[in-house]
Amino acid sequence: MRDLTDLYVLKLQEIYSAEQQGLQAMQQGCDMVQTSELKQGLTMHIEQTQQQIQRLEQLLQKMGAQPASDTNLAMKGLVQELQRLMQQDASPEVLEAGLIACQQAMEHYEIAGYGTARTYAQLLGDDEAVQMLERTLDEEKMTDEKLSMIAQQINVQAMNA
Repeated sequence: MRDLTDLYVLKLQEIYSAEQQGLQAMQQGCDMVQTSELKQGLTMHIEQTQQQIQRLEQLLQKMGAQPASDTNLAMKGLVQELQRLMQQDASPEVLEAGLIACQQAMEHYEIAGYGTARTYAQLLGDDEAVQMLERTLDEEKMTDEKLSMIAQQINVQAMNA
């Protein structure tokens, strides 16, 4: 790795891998959810994530790079936590509260990655990439806020389960 451009490409590849893994995990988690508001929110974010992956592919192509073939180890760990939770014998309310917590951990990781990539794009003078990454960053933050709002209700239900 020679310069910030190389580091930027590496960050885009890391985020791409994280999004791919997160997408699969969300699809698994969505199948287990019973609360309609949570299911709707996850379904909407699955669609957004597919668009975010396409944006990353565009940015990587623009940089003359391929999506990462390496697995993002940080996201792999977060996905493993979600999978371990889904194997627990838990009431639907407790399971959903845990699913939200795991999903938010993934969102926070993605927010950090997109924020870093946006900063690199700014420093490299790529205004188009800055706009694309800012759009995705805003979507990730909105998803996190929506999950927090849904969690307020589901956490209370889990407490009373």
